[in-house]
Amino acid sequence: MKLNDGDVSSGHGAGAFRMLVIDNDDADRELTIRHLGEAWPFEHEMVPDHAGTGHEALDKMRATRYALAVLDWRLPGMDGGEVLRIMRRERILTPVMVVSGIPRERIPENLALLGAVFPSKDGMDSVTLRDAIAAALHQLGLGRSLAA
Repeated sequence: MKLNDGDVSSGHGAGAFRMLVIDNDDADRELTIRHLGEAWPFEHEMVPDHAGTGHEALDKMRATRYALAVLDWRLPGMDGGEVLRIMRRERILTPVMVVSGIPRERIPENLALLGAVFPSKDGMDSVTLRDAIAAALHQLGLGRSLAA
């Protein structure tokens, strides 16, 4: 699948899907973007963007429409749960994959209720991410509309 590592504000084709990876760890963020590029299930170009904090992520999501957000659970200042709750309260309906080194059972939020899925960060590869992308889109009823 096609990956474009350019600036999301630049002029990409109408078929480009913008992705937001929210992670304060540079190495984890780059690994996630690489895996997303390998797993991307659409023929459309994937254009990654990133944010290092929940506040930065929310600002970006208020200004730009993203096809998918990949959200680390542990962020400085505002955790992933707070980011998700604010997103949904503000009607930001971007599909979300929560990734974390924290085991799923230690995350108290009902992620499905918040419209998010959880692939384990430790077992992340292109197959797990492809499945998680499909599940995240399905969670919000968007699977068919983006695949076209």
